[in-house]
Amino acid sequence: MKEYGEIPGGKNELKPLLYPFHRSYPIKIWSKFRWFQNSRLPSLLPTLNKKRKWLTVIDRLGAPGDALITSNVIRCIKDNCPNLKINCITPHPELLKLDPNIDSINKKETFYSFDSTYWELIVRKEKKINIIRHNLDRLGIQEYEYKARYYISKEEKEWAKDKINRLNKPIIGICTKSKETVKNWPESNWKSLVETLTTIGQVIHLGDNSEPVFDQIPRFAGKCSMRQSAALLYHCKCFIGPDSLLMHIANGLNVPSVIIFGGARPVNCFGYDGNVNLSSRTNCSPCWIHKGYESCNEDMKCMKHITLDTVFKNTLQMLSNLQN
Repeated sequence: MKEYGEIPGGKNELKPLLYPFHRSYPIKIWSKFRWFQNSRLPSLLPTLNKKRKWLTVIDRLGAPGDALITSNVIRCIKDNCPNLKINCITPHPELLKLDPNIDSINKKETFYSFDSTYWELIVRKEKKINIIRHNLDRLGIQEYEYKARYYISKEEKEWAKDKINRLNKPIIGICTKSKETVKNWPESNWKSLVETLTTIGQVIHLGDNSEPVFDQIPRFAGKCSMRQSAALLYHCKCFIGPDSLLMHIANGLNVPSVIIFGGARPVNCFGYDGNVNLSSRTNCSPCWIHKGYESCNEDMKCMKHITLDTVFKNTLQMLSNLQN
């Protein structure tokens, strides 16, 4: 996992943006001074805010969903220090390009810098602490809101509306895959769920080209950019999917969701209020398994404990509540 500690998301093209750490004297003294000053950010933030200084926030883990987590961290920083200028370094600038809380994206790292990361939670297999709280605690900020914000343009909304305006209502968006296989509900369950959902609404299929094929519903998976998928999701009545990018985007667009967590990562750390967060407690959870880090040796039993009936009934109840 070396790349997680050094280059955001392991994207080498971002390396030139990072502030160099000099390893030989005498210039190493400057690097150590900068490291020391950044370790004092909790006490320095009020002064930096007063002087309207720049702070770079680095989306260090770098998965698409982490970009939305980073934007949540930035918004909470801005709520406490509104005069700070924020530069964000992220592998997914397109997701954040309209965020009004970010003053620049992927400019060179400034002297003062902060990592948006939850790597420590992964290592210790945390069960309770929210990921935003974890980040803000390191800055000495006590108040936080775990709520995504996602910004789309009028043109994007109109594009998506044109794509779905002939579909029946209500529209239910689904995505079945995360890059971490431990967060994926069995494909056979999804096939049965889609067949059942078509009796109560129009299902549209979002996500990337790794998604399975469901012949009976419109497929946008693998045909749209992440921003286009978000624009389509904006017009959905609700969303069903795993703990992944579209969970964060749906929350940022105020689209209520049924999220199939299983047992890989704890709802306490990642689950949004207002969603139906379906988890199962097994003796091996939370495993916090990430792609390339570990693999499941328990036959994905946490996912198999979540039944088709549970997902469908919660979706039906959510739609009923929205109509009342």
